[in-house]
Amino acid sequence: MTTSNPIQILLNKSKTRKMVNIDIIKSPMKYEILDLLRHNEMNFDEIVENTSKSKAAVSLHLKDLREEGIVKYRPDPTDNRKRIFYLNSEMLGCIDATKVNTSNKTKRLIQNFIEDGEIEYNLMLVHTFKTILNEYGIEINPIMNSIGNHIGDYIFAQVYDEDFDIFTHNILKYWADNNLGFLSFDIKNNLQIIPRQSFESVKLEKTGLPECYLEIGMFESLFSNYFQFNVNITETKCYSMGDDYCLFEVEP
Repeated sequence: MTTSNPIQILLNKSKTRKMVNIDIIKSPMKYEILDLLRHNEMNFDEIVENTSKSKAAVSLHLKDLREEGIVKYRPDPTDNRKRIFYLNSEMLGCIDATKVNTSNKTKRLIQNFIEDGEIEYNLMLVHTFKTILNEYGIEINPIMNSIGNHIGDYIFAQVYDEDFDIFTHNILKYWADNNLGFLSFDIKNNLQIIPRQSFESVKLEKTGLPECYLEIGMFESLFSNYFQFNVNITETKCYSMGDDYCLFEVEP
């Protein structure tokens, strides 16, 4: 089943989370399921019948959506062996399913955004936008991470060198030259990145949670591009957690 109708961006209503979470689903199959459920509640067989995928594929995507709290189910009153699936979310915006492949457009927009002004100012502008939304209880950390990925892709061309020491030195210099903070690297065991005076979190209130999702996204792209495989970065220390510096752990 294909559709040109807009798909909802979902505002998760889970009461177990401290903050409301915006869910952006990067899967055409999940778009298809959500498009069905935004019109009608359906049991599993009805969802399979109205999609182009196998039962196993539909089951896997439904499981993901349920774990995220986006979709819930209840027993079918006419058949206890079946489940009725429904949306557990509110509409925040919409995505046109015919225009989901917009990565090149996004990259060009962010590249122009950086080139047309000082990167320090523009990054702080994005971070201020996040902070304002947080005050309304809206968490956009996945979006911040994605923006950071695109920015990292752009920066990579400016700092790349085949020699790893030169490459990391260029990153340190880029951060310092653009007032993004002072970096150091520790490669004794796993690669660790230590930002001090981080542009993203040094001035934030103490929340007890890591907050540097934009910077994490930037480093993810920088080192994924360098190593030619995806890396995962976990923030284990952060100014917003009460630490004196931030600490990122880099793993394959």
